Amino acid sequence: MDKITLTTKLSFNDFIKVSYHLTYRKLSVKLMTVFGLMILLLVPFSNNYETEFPLFLLFFGFFISVGQPIILYFITKKNYMSNGRISETIIYEFDYESILVTGESFNSRLTWDKIYSVTENKDWVLIWQNRQSANVLPKRDFKNEELQLFKDIVNSHSELKNKLKK
Repeated sequence: MDKITLTTKLSFNDFIKVSYHLTYRKLSVKLMTVFGLMILLLVPFSNNYETEFPLFLLFFGFFISVGQPIILYFITKKNYMSNGRISETIIYEFDYESILVTGESFNSRLTWDKIYSVTENKDWVLIWQNRQSANVLPKRDFKNEELQLFKDIVNSHSELKNKLKK
């Protein structure tokens, strides 16, 4: 029986990167950021020197385009520092039946039929337990042919939503 054992540990920088990725992959967040930048670009043109300087537009545009990423950084930092499980060394064991997740302070077994989705990008594989919660697996932690075996295991479950690269 094919089995993969993967040991990983998310650094603070990993957690920040994945948080930004997950937030800014949404079209609504991208559109809000563009909207904020457009407002900032309009501020110099909206001042006709006869009325007050448009401070509200300046602050609103700055908050949407610059403030939100800064706030996201501090919220992510607080979450990382306050939840010790995020920074634990975690051992994942994958086989065709289930996923065994063992941290320094927890242990759980997940069956593939209860997994919501599996997605992949350039740096990570994300195992979604629901629409909001995912286990993050840095691709750098897969050895040799393990990533392909992992994809084969996931692809063997036709009921599972997956967006894995070929």
